[in-house]
Amino acid sequence: MKTAPPGLPPDVNAGTEALIREARRRQRRRHLLIGLAAVVLAVGAGVAVSQIGPGGHAPGHSGPHPGQYRGKSGLSSARSALPRFFADAVMTAEGNGPVEVRASATGRLVAEGATRIPVGVSGLAATGPGSFVIAGPGSGRCGTRLYRFRLSGRGRPGTLTPVGPELRGRVWSLAASAGGQVIGYAVSGCGKGARGYIGVLDTRTGRSREWGDVSVGGISPGNVALSGELSMSADGRLLAFSGWDVTGNWRLAGGGRFTSQVVRVLPADAPAGMVAQRSRVVLSRPVRAPELAAVSLSPAGTSFYLCTPVMSRAGRSTEIARYPTSSGRPRQIVATLRGTLPTPDCPMALDTTGRFLLVPYAFSSAGHPLLKVARIDAAARRVSVLTIRLPASGGMDPYTGMIIAW
Repeated sequence: MKTAPPGLPPDVNAGTEALIREARRRQRRRHLLIGLAAVVLAVGAGVAVSQIGPGGHAPGHSGPHPGQYRGKSGLSSARSALPRFFADAVMTAEGNGPVEVRASATGRLVAEGATRIPVGVSGLAATGPGSFVIAGPGSGRCGTRLYRFRLSGRGRPGTLTPVGPELRGRVWSLAASAGGQVIGYAVSGCGKGARGYIGVLDTRTGRSREWGDVSVGGISPGNVALSGELSMSADGRLLAFSGWDVTGNWRLAGGGRFTSQVVRVLPADAPAGMVAQRSRVVLSRPVRAPELAAVSLSPAGTSFYLCTPVMSRAGRSTEIARYPTSSGRPRQIVATLRGTLPTPDCPMALDTTGRFLLVPYAFSSAGHPLLKVARIDAAARRVSVLTIRLPASGGMDPYTGMIIAW
């Protein structure tokens, strides 16, 4: 989900301005749906979990424990098997839909209706083949709860199980380590002027660490603004995200301006503090350059995939390229996809083996809403296109994208 700070400077391009308006509209719509979704979620979960360590305090240990991943390479071998299923939630102007499960080979729903988890999710991440974590409404006016679920052998989701304490604010993006021992989250503030933050939760201890001064959701000030989803290495030690660097005082009317587009990496064991101070820029571009829309970190954290929407004489397209995390150079183009989404989002998802990518990249509303999703074999640089038929909305609730994980 795309985000940016308010108070847009006059020299920001029109695409970014449209993005900000859309992010703010989604936030207002989501507030209207929160009460009903919270009731449905409570009935569906039916279980409670002990809360250890409040989300606002840094954990007492040196950082999250690593997961079980022991890989050395950023890209897995050609022997990696395609995951059987992936999960998604369709985004509309009225808010996000429920989680759906689809077959990776065809993109078709696995038993439509019976496989839907009845909650408007704001975050979705895979913790392994057939296992996921989602973010849903909390119990208060401005809070979020995290939940796990697993798929059966036939792709049907099991019971939602709460994870960790309730988070203050609205989760806009989730990332997770292999096995889900570490969960990363980007959270927007609860009101105008409230700062957003990025955090990690160690699910085995219930403790968390957070970094502030970040604009999430387009409604809060910060010296770093997120534009894409969070991503995490398989061992839970490294976070990555794309966004903008900001200078000036966002608390003052008309203050602040974007200085550059960036990809940042943040060690999960960094001391609590400000995101700009604790993270490192690995790729930087001018504000007016093609947008750094989304990042997916490899399992080992040694490389990342970058999604960049491009406008040329041939029309709109989406470039997927691979970069080393150490330097951001050189670039290796993996795929170029022709088409565009209703908004400049690029909800890219890398599977837990690090070989396969899913990228929703084109939408058509002529006749019946159709969404095209590229299934990319990054090792072979081979693209297969899944065409997903979406329910007709009659134009009253237009589609704006999809969050996706496998």
